[in-house]
Amino acid sequence: MNYKTQYYKGIPLNLIYRKYKNMKAKRFVINHTNQNVWIPNKHLKEDGTIKENENIDYVFRKSIRKLELAGITTIIESRIS
Repeated sequence: MNYKTQYYKGIPLNLIYRKYKNMKAKRFVINHTNQNVWIPNKHLKEDGTIKENENIDYVFRKSIRKLELAGITTIIESRIS
C-alpha cells in the first residue's frame, strides 16, 4: 500500500493504515491532521495511489469544512469548483 504523502490539486493526503479487504473506498488524512475523507476505489490504483487525471473534486466539495479545519483554505475557492 502507498502510505506516502500524495497530492491532489495541492492538497496533501495520506492513506490511513487499516484493512481495506472488502471496502468500496479508502480513507485518507488531510494535511497530516485528524481530518479525513473517503475516496472511492474506482479513483485509486490497487495500492491506494490516486490515479492520474482523476477528477475527485466532488469528494472535497462534500467536506469543505474538513478542509478548513485541516488548514486548507485558499485552495478551496480556486481549485475545487
